Amino acid sequence: MKKLFTFIFAMLLSANVFAQCPYTTAFDFQAVDCHGKQVNLFEILDGGQYVLIDFFFTTCGPCQTATPKIVESYYAFGCNMHDVYYMEISTSDGDAACQTWAANYGVEYPTISTAGGGNAICTTYGISQYPTVILIAPDRSIVIQDLWPINNAQTVISALENHGIQQHDCEPGPIGEVVLSKTDLECFSYWGEPYCDTFKVYNMTDSDVQIIGYESDEFEIQCTDDYYYFGNDVTGMTIAPSDSLEVYVTVLETREDYEGTMRFATSWGIFELNIHYSNDLNIAEFDANYFTVYPNPSNEFVKISGDNINNVVIFNAVGQKIAEFEVNNNELNVNTSNYDNGVYFVKVGKKTQKFVVTH
Repeated sequence: MKKLFTFIFAMLLSANVFAQCPYTTAFDFQAVDCHGKQVNLFEILDGGQYVLIDFFFTTCGPCQTATPKIVESYYAFGCNMHDVYYMEISTSDGDAACQTWAANYGVEYPTISTAGGGNAICTTYGISQYPTVILIAPDRSIVIQDLWPINNAQTVISALENHGIQQHDCEPGPIGEVVLSKTDLECFSYWGEPYCDTFKVYNMTDSDVQIIGYESDEFEIQCTDDYYYFGNDVTGMTIAPSDSLEVYVTVLETREDYEGTMRFATSWGIFELNIHYSNDLNIAEFDANYFTVYPNPSNEFVKISGDNINNVVIFNAVGQKIAEFEVNNNELNVNTSNYDNGVYFVKVGKKTQKFVVTH
């Protein structure tokens, strides 16, 4: 009898092993929650937030028990406005069932139903037991493959704090800022046509941000929801909280070399975009200095990666050089834990990108 009890106990302990997400790197997805809000995983991560995902279904008893504790921790970490962004994904429920669920349990964060892509996401992540709660870091690594058991809200809070995530109040007013993914744009002639960098406008506030317009006679700004489709005038568009807008600059006509500044205005403030256009710069020269910077905003570190990043220089907001690195491979991790909160610039070759440090 003792052996039988031991066997059953061991089986119960091992059950959660099979509940965890089997992957350690996140897969991107775009979905629509049961209230019509669009959710893009990598955009949230690239904005510098961790992402907590609760995989569930509405008739699951353990899910019903765990959800109020998860909701309580959501309020403890600032209601998706700070270090971590919560969402939940159902494997089998439609919009109506998810809307009722969210109302009953006070879920304010996105609830993605099967209509919004929930079942496909659960399958992609290999989720076989429910609930399964995972945590994804801004570098897209899955740092918690399953948080269980959830005895109380403090279980979730402690687990997230172990990864440097800090508690915040759910502030009623604006708490963030609007950030451009880059402030220096490189333009060149590509197959006889003028071409420029794209950049993103991140709304890290809790209010809608409207694009007011821009000032330039040489360039125009448009937006795209699809990399292969351009042409929508960006003026007047609204960016919801925690969302971003991909924007591209187009040269009105092929010209000689040009350097100038464009003023780009939003309801949150005015940004200056420094533009360099070279009629002689070809695609190979452009690619030679292409690099990415994430997470952005950064807290403890920022990762700089690209094909040819031999020399990396970091400047503060007033143009003072604060660090320089020689890189022997295609990736550099910079410790930003001792950086003051604020705006910084990374320069690789002729290209410069902006990043923000927030602790």
